[in-house]
Amino acid sequence: MTRARAIAGAMSLSVMASAAPALAGQQVYTYSVVHPIYGEIGTFTDTIDRTPEATRIDSHLLVTVTLLGVVAYREESDATEVLRGNRLVSLQSVTNKGGRHLEVHGEAQGDQFMVNATAGSFAAPGTISPSDPWVLKRTGEEVVVSTSTGKIVNVQISGGDYDTISMNGTSVSARHFIVSGDKRQEVWLDSREIPIMFRTVEDGTPIDFVLQNATAAASTTTVAALRRSALARPENGDK
Repeated sequence: MTRARAIAGAMSLSVMASAAPALAGQQVYTYSVVHPIYGEIGTFTDTIDRTPEATRIDSHLLVTVTLLGVVAYREESDATEVLRGNRLVSLQSVTNKGGRHLEVHGEAQGDQFMVNATAGSFAAPGTISPSDPWVLKRTGEEVVVSTSTGKIVNVQISGGDYDTISMNGTSVSARHFIVSGDKRQEVWLDSREIPIMFRTVEDGTPIDFVLQNATAAASTTTVAALRRSALARPENGDK
């Protein structure tokens, strides 16, 4: 049961891997959620809608861990982020995690970003970013707001060099970023700065989010249809 609960922080991804790619219109990206012991345990979907005025990111996570035919853990969440330029102006999320109900309501107010959440009320600089692999300002020190709890987290972002991962028997070159904060997260970006895989490490257990398909107004991504089994699997523990 402890391992099953290790996925509980999967939506608290304090990863800011790259500036969102300059694609017009709406794109939908579907990821499989992969546990190193239980295998494929759910899906995560990002719908990104860009207009000249703002960028809106709608995310949906559904995870279920079943042991001997019994549901040992379930998590479902919906989150909406709205950014104008590089500034986060609104964050709304609802999460049901292992029987717990969490809500986050945040909005820009003057030069601050104010958060009211189940975990408490928080004030952050107006330059804060959401904990989202699509959003990055720079490597180095950064302050993010957790999309699932509303908590403010200081992180250190490093990396950005090219790494190679195996997909469908083909080696794919991707930029690899590492985020160190209240937990460790990693992200891999393709040549169009789209996250093809990202990872959160919970209690030493890596939970992977692997891109399976993308539907977009623009041309298809580097990986339009990925299968989890084609990825080189990590060891169970921090990297």
